Amino acid sequence: MTSAPTSGQPTGAGSHPEPTRAQRVAGWLGLCAVPLIWLLHLALGVTLVSTACADAVTHDPMPGWHGTQWILGIASVCALVLALAIAYAAGRAWRRIAYAAKEKRDATRFIAWCGATTSVAFTFGLAFSICILIAVPIERLCTVFD
Repeated sequence: MTSAPTSGQPTGAGSHPEPTRAQRVAGWLGLCAVPLIWLLHLALGVTLVSTACADAVTHDPMPGWHGTQWILGIASVCALVLALAIAYAAGRAWRRIAYAAKEKRDATRFIAWCGATTSVAFTFGLAFSICILIAVPIERLCTVFD
C-alpha cells in the first residue's frame, strides 16, 4: 500500500518550481535597465565634456575641468555599480529560470537569457566608456572645438 503525498502538491511538482516574480523582473531589468544606464552615462559624459569645452573656449571657469572630472567619476562609479548589480541579478535569475523551465523553448527562459546576455554586454560597454573617459584627458577632447 502506497501513501499519498502529505503536501497538497502532486508528486514531482517541487522539483521544478515556477519562476518567481522577482526573477522575471530581474530578467527584464537586465534587458532594459542596463542599456538605459549605459545610454544615460554616455549622454551625461558628452554633455559635461561639451559644456566644459565650451567654457574653456569662452574662458568661463564654471564648471571647470576639475568639477567635470569629479562629476564624471562619481557618475561612472554609480553607473558601474548599478549595472554590475543588475547583471548579477539577471544572471542568477536566468540560471534559476532555466532550471525551472519545463521546456527548452520556454518564453520566460528566453527573456531571462536575453536579459542576462544584454546586461553583461552593456556592462562591458559601460566599463569601456569609463576607461575611455579615464584614459583620455578631457582637455584633449576639446581640441575638436578649437
